[in-house]
Amino acid sequence: MFMTINRVYILIATLLIFLVNIFTANIVHAAEIQDRVVAVVNDGVILESELIEEVENISRGPKINEYYNLNDEQVIKKVLDKLILNNLLIQATKRFGINISDIALERGLRQIAQNENVPLPKLREIISSRGVDYSKYIEIIRNKMAVDELFRTQFYSRVYVTSGEIDNYIKNQMADFDKQIKYNLTEFVIVDENKKLNQKIVDDIYLELEKRKFNDIKDANKDINIEINELGENTIDVLPDLFVQALKKISKGKLSEIIVSPRGYHILKLNNVSNESQVFVTEYKVRHILMVTDVMTSEEIIKNKLLKIKNESKNIDDFILKAKQFSADKASGFKGGDIGWVRKESVVPEFSTVMIKTPMNKISEPFKTQYGWHILFTENVRTIDDTNTRLRKRAELAVKRIKADRQKNEWIAKLKDQAYIEIKDIKF
Repeated sequence: MFMTINRVYILIATLLIFLVNIFTANIVHAAEIQDRVVAVVNDGVILESELIEEVENISRGPKINEYYNLNDEQVIKKVLDKLILNNLLIQATKRFGINISDIALERGLRQIAQNENVPLPKLREIISSRGVDYSKYIEIIRNKMAVDELFRTQFYSRVYVTSGEIDNYIKNQMADFDKQIKYNLTEFVIVDENKKLNQKIVDDIYLELEKRKFNDIKDANKDINIEINELGENTIDVLPDLFVQALKKISKGKLSEIIVSPRGYHILKLNNVSNESQVFVTEYKVRHILMVTDVMTSEEIIKNKLLKIKNESKNIDDFILKAKQFSADKASGFKGGDIGWVRKESVVPEFSTVMIKTPMNKISEPFKTQYGWHILFTENVRTIDDTNTRLRKRAELAVKRIKADRQKNEWIAKLKDQAYIEIKDIKF
């Protein structure tokens, strides 16, 4: 690895010297070097200084090994191709009227700083220490954000995914999903390599296994070679195919059918099933009453009204009646304040906090959110298996990304075909 990196750095240094020799005339005698055009892209140009700078960036970037097996000419061509594509995309953002505001830019920079685990002011120092002009860096980030927004609005947000496409994706990827499932197994083996045992004996033992413990059956059949193996947790990719097929037919706590192998007869007991991707979520059946302030009603008055409603509501029926009478949330107020089953992430944080800590069949104290003042009644709490919903959501996002990427790549190919691109004669 050390030799690999060294070779790349030597290549970069050689290229820089090579490029300077190509693009610079009479460097020793000239006071200033005139920047030249190396490519024309529609009504835009790429300058030799941009190409040199981009080659320099190879040695600083994380993709240095991407150029390892390329010769000098191939490296320059690859870098120039990237600059041409980037130029085309930036031109496209302008045609689509995509502009990144200063506020959005600052938000993007803050995210970069967060990824670097530094405050935003420190980011300038880090970028400068890498030999990059900060003002140019800002412009690069602004352009990148504009291109990302172009892709999002024109491709990713427009893709429609059908239920059938989700089903097909899950079916095709099922092997990967199955590898996340762990089966805790106990194996009961009737060793009979020479197949001398009568089948009825094997069948009778199997019937007894459904009623009694494995060890009891083994002790009761000392004249038969029986093994009991605790296999522990296993994923299907490490189990024999015969075992995998048998497991598909049984549920937790049950026995498999008799599995015949050259060694004898195997019976599996499925002790437990655990899924690393399995997700359980808590949902709350909640009712609420909302009140809002106005020029005649202060927050203190609102709080006192809500406290009065709370004290007068002895049960859920009282709360339902009060919600219909007083709640400013007409949609839920019409239903007695009922907002159905909700999860903590589906409501604003202030509401979520109170909802979680309010016991069942109790009314909360008045609390404030961006919508106004509330009291809530926690009617019920449940935990549900959300694995399938999450799985389908992941599949939907994956299919959407695949379809959007395909459309995007087709559009980029057409963008290149329709563009005027002239690469100046560079002798390698």
